[in-house]
Amino acid sequence: MPRKQPFSGKQKRKQLQERRNRKQDSHDDDDEEDTGSHKSARGKEKDDRSRSRVEVDRLNQQPVADKEWNPNRFRLHFFKISPEEMKVRQKEARKPIVKVKEEALEVSFEQIHGSDEALDFPKRPMWNYSMSKEKLEQQEQTYFKDYLQKIFSSHSLDELSYFELNLETWRQLWRVTEISDILLLITDIRFPVLQFPPSLYYYMRDTLKRDMILVLNKVDLAPPSLVAAWRAYITHLFPDLHIVCFTSFPKKPQEAQIGFHRKAKKTSAKPLGPQELLDVCKTIAGDKVDFSAWQRKLDTGDSSTSAPDREHGPDTSEDSSGQGDTYASETFRPEVYRKFHNGILTIGCIGYPNVGKSSLMNGLVGKKVVSVSRTPGHTKHLQTIFLTPTVRLCDCPGLVFPSYVDKALQILSGIYPIAQVRDPYSAVGYLAQRLDLPKLLHLSHPDQEQSHRPSEPQQELPWSALDICEAWAIKSGFFTAKASRPDTYRAGNQLLRMAVEGRLRLCLAPPHYFQKQDEWKNDLLATNLAKHLEKQVQQITSDGSEEDASESEESNKEGATTDSEEEKEGESTACVSSNPFELLANE
Repeated sequence: MPRKQPFSGKQKRKQLQERRNRKQDSHDDDDEEDTGSHKSARGKEKDDRSRSRVEVDRLNQQPVADKEWNPNRFRLHFFKISPEEMKVRQKEARKPIVKVKEEALEVSFEQIHGSDEALDFPKRPMWNYSMSKEKLEQQEQTYFKDYLQKIFSSHSLDELSYFELNLETWRQLWRVTEISDILLLITDIRFPVLQFPPSLYYYMRDTLKRDMILVLNKVDLAPPSLVAAWRAYITHLFPDLHIVCFTSFPKKPQEAQIGFHRKAKKTSAKPLGPQELLDVCKTIAGDKVDFSAWQRKLDTGDSSTSAPDREHGPDTSEDSSGQGDTYASETFRPEVYRKFHNGILTIGCIGYPNVGKSSLMNGLVGKKVVSVSRTPGHTKHLQTIFLTPTVRLCDCPGLVFPSYVDKALQILSGIYPIAQVRDPYSAVGYLAQRLDLPKLLHLSHPDQEQSHRPSEPQQELPWSALDICEAWAIKSGFFTAKASRPDTYRAGNQLLRMAVEGRLRLCLAPPHYFQKQDEWKNDLLATNLAKHLEKQVQQITSDGSEEDASESEESNKEGATTDSEEEKEGESTACVSSNPFELLANE
């Protein structure tokens, strides 16, 4: 009998890990269509990775407790960066940073989205309710696989941005666009050109014949002049588009400048923009929808929500299967669609991950009705909430459309979970080229003390992305456990979090903004926005001072009562001490 080969514990752990991976892949229903092979059509000229099997990186993995429901169906799917490219990025992180001019922050739609029809987003194939579930899913899987094959065959992974590869998430978008009367596209004012795909606008306007509202969210994180410039630029390119400025947590206009900002405290501020959104909806719907309850909610600050009564028609809330009774038709086509059915307005809220869709819905309602998280991809499934009996909000999971955006800029815009970024140094280097991080963070070069001699004058050393992360790790006290070296990976992750939160503020600008910056500062929209923010902040501070005064009065009353009680107790409380061992000192 032949002797068995030795099998180490390391090999056993590897075998168990592979077994767990195979078991987890069996839970993913859409594994085959997302990770299928995409053959290149240009032969040897294209990158080998675009012709081979595209590796998918599945983010936000969650444990599966219920076999019938798998939450990982709706997690983010991006293509995985190859080890060869990771080595190239690590070498780039050690090179000195070359500063770019402020004009490099000016970005146009052509630079980001181009004019290539191959980067169009996937649209739902024609279907009807007579089709079986298996046939419908197979049809959508085949279409989505061909869509991905078309993109990867005509573009290399180096020139493409991260975009959603999960079919289940695109299905949520298809359902939201079908049931919505008005589509609300939420973008971050710092990166609106990255998060506004023109293909979606033309599809909603020309194919589905729906109105679309662009929400410039988080306007408190950008100067009012920049907000006015972006609004004018987008209006010029898309004249039929309605634009609304919104923020859930107003701040002073002086705090919206580009640079470093301390972490802001959470306040009970009223959001800025719900009234403007209501006025736009009134313009679109006219007298077909009753908006009196919404207007009364804004006037009184009522935060109650209610579903429609029977007199308004049947309940049109969507179930998990995605088939409601209101829009059930033989075949879904734009001409069959019934707008404002039963006097109910359905507003679909879509956008990229981490742009504030759920926060906007909470701001409209006046209380927390949707779970909010800083982690991209937190919303897993479409959810509907009735703002009033005649207005329904539909929240869609965050979606990343294909484009030509730099991957480092995408990470800084918040579409990628920071905790799962494998290479934070590229994004830190991209940020350091546009912001003076050593000056903003008051960093000292890690090699400065070693190279400097007392007899020689101190020279300024060049900074690299790795040097910035190392210096921030030393300043923050981030060191590895075993070797006690500066933890540059943790420091880089924290810098990226600060950029996403707005503490390290980087804002893109429309073309020719810096040439006309003085004119935009005197723009009517910029001045009105600054006045509204100042008014909101003054109201917050006045309410906060009153609350602090009331709290101080209550604490003084409590202190007086406790002092009187202690005086009555007299000697019985004289031996009481906060240190339990202090009484043993005299023994």
